[in-house]
Amino acid sequence: MEDKELILEAYQLISELNKAYQTCKQGLPDDLRLQQNIDELLNQLKKTEKLDNSILIDLEIFYQRTSLLIGLGTLKLNEEARTAWRNYDKFHYDQVKHVLTLYGPVFGF
Repeated sequence: MEDKELILEAYQLISELNKAYQTCKQGLPDDLRLQQNIDELLNQLKKTEKLDNSILIDLEIFYQRTSLLIGLGTLKLNEEARTAWRNYDKFHYDQVKHVLTLYGPVFGF
């Protein structure tokens, strides 16, 4: 996958998640956090011209925060939003995780 394709696919999947999520928002604090995470990443992806480690780190941060909100938060996702999240989750593991370069020691817990 070329650099620009990865950015475009990430943008498309997160946009689909955002669209699906709009139908099940309840106005709770976790809803606002997730919407803020989505908006920030979409803006960052719009500005990105070239794939580098900083955008991959942004994608990883988005993934970690969103995973926590969905898994442990008070979000109530409908089936469409859950499917959109699973699509992004699969993309993240298939395309982002192995490209992200880690520097320094990494400890698995």
